[in-house]
Amino acid sequence: MPLETTAWWFPCAIWALAAIQVCVRPTKPNRRAQRAALLCAAVGAALACSSKQPTGQAPSSSALGEAAAPARTRTELVAEADRLAVAGEREDGPQGAKKLDQAARIRRGVWRRWGRRVDALEALELWRISAEKEWDGACEAALELAALDAELIRDPSTGYRGLYTAGMAHKDRECQAVIERAQGLLAAFKPADAALAELQGGGSRTALGDPATPGNAQEVQPEISARSSGPVKLGTIESYGSEDAARVVVQVSAPAVFKTGFIPGEGTQGPRFFIDVSKASYSGKSTYDVGGIVQRVRLGKQENGTRVVLDLAQAAHRRVFYLPEPFRLVIDISKHAPRVAQRDVARGPVAVRRVVIDPGHGGNDPGAIGGMGLAEKDVTLDIAHRAAPLIARELGISTLLTRDSDVYVPLAERTARANAFRADLFVSVHCNSSESSTGHGVMSFVLASSNDKVASSIAARENSASIAASSELARVLSGIQSATRLESQHFAGLLQRSALSSLSSKYPGLVDRGVKSAGFYVLAGAEMPAVLFETSFISNPTEETRLDSADYRQKLADAIVNAIRAYRDGV
Repeated sequence: MPLETTAWWFPCAIWALAAIQVCVRPTKPNRRAQRAALLCAAVGAALACSSKQPTGQAPSSSALGEAAAPARTRTELVAEADRLAVAGEREDGPQGAKKLDQAARIRRGVWRRWGRRVDALEALELWRISAEKEWDGACEAALELAALDAELIRDPSTGYRGLYTAGMAHKDRECQAVIERAQGLLAAFKPADAALAELQGGGSRTALGDPATPGNAQEVQPEISARSSGPVKLGTIESYGSEDAARVVVQVSAPAVFKTGFIPGEGTQGPRFFIDVSKASYSGKSTYDVGGIVQRVRLGKQENGTRVVLDLAQAAHRRVFYLPEPFRLVIDISKHAPRVAQRDVARGPVAVRRVVIDPGHGGNDPGAIGGMGLAEKDVTLDIAHRAAPLIARELGISTLLTRDSDVYVPLAERTARANAFRADLFVSVHCNSSESSTGHGVMSFVLASSNDKVASSIAARENSASIAASSELARVLSGIQSATRLESQHFAGLLQRSALSSLSSKYPGLVDRGVKSAGFYVLAGAEMPAVLFETSFISNPTEETRLDSADYRQKLADAIVNAIRAYRDGV
């Protein structure tokens, strides 16, 4: 309906009233519920005022995501949504995007009726995918995503951020007009300008600083005491690219100061992200083709060092951090916004659609070797091979192994594969080891700072680095991975309990070593809850014998499957 129509306010008001009725489920009135209603009504009213809403026509219940058909069970509605979602992911173009949108609306309606959080999370994921596709409903999908995200946590300011992000992604005039109307209704909940500024430029963020731009490059000085004050050399450039995400790793001969910056695209020139490494020289190839979201990596000499440039296919979210020993710069690029910390973690079901199992070590890296010659790399791969089909068959979850055979996969590439897969959980499987053959028990680790000397020494062994370097990594990354820390700890606790339950009946005396924190390289940069699972001590003769048996390995695989099930179901 054109804005010039004199009665434009009437359908807006009707939509707002309908939205309030739908968005607020029959619960005890409170301020948070009122705010959620305001957010939902704001987006609904703005959509009603757009040219897509016929004059004088109030919104139907189906337009608000509610089923207008006769009463159906939750199972029937979820099955229909899943059917549409699968078809939508398989089809390219507008038709596939439309089916994803339809599936999201059904899931939202199911959530509002039955109140199961997993349905809302599924709707958010479906709208996120739909909004990223090229079709005429992409803007509406982005707006629905913003509204539901804020409605789920009862926070209109989150909705304002979502609208702001949608406005950056969808520049057409009609979409912008709808967003401006919704933002106007939420003006009282507008975040601070500094908070909105962080969303600009593709959401750039560095591990140790604020978003960087060409005119305000952020200097990062590594913490380690061995930082070089003289010249350094750039070595191998490793890249792991895909359409949705990529990781570039730059080897540096010694710890060095570096700056980051972003140059928006203009005309035929796409956007670029760069890292200036101070006092660095480079003598290798000047260009590396990557493909996908990162088209290529270029290196060039600067007055005071070397610039590493990533040519991007589009504006994207960027994150930079370093691994201390050997010193490496890690640049993560993603089409998808960084994960937001979930409130009410571990309370209610969680959407788990993709899982990555990472069998530790492999190839020329055998890992720890027991007294009888059992290699860690063989045990971890066998456990992963046992767990993966069960996760897919029993839980209906897509599963990816970071390695499927006896090959070496760099630690940085393992997490990069999980990020590109858009995994909801990452489980790195290992066997523990200690200098004393008496060490025994099951442990799980998350990436966080810790003063635990035993945990730090285990991380140092897995990283092939010093305890100081592993501890520094935990300090560096604790901030940028804080959104997943609580979820990681919760899943690690479930994994511990599941392992003890699976093993203790047949293998008495098994010790629960608990959940620990340490700086594991393999968990660095994971965009999802990530846990390193130390199954048992291969250095202990009794536990090595158990790890060499099919029954023990199967029970460990069952423990992983059961922990994922419990996490998904909200246990």
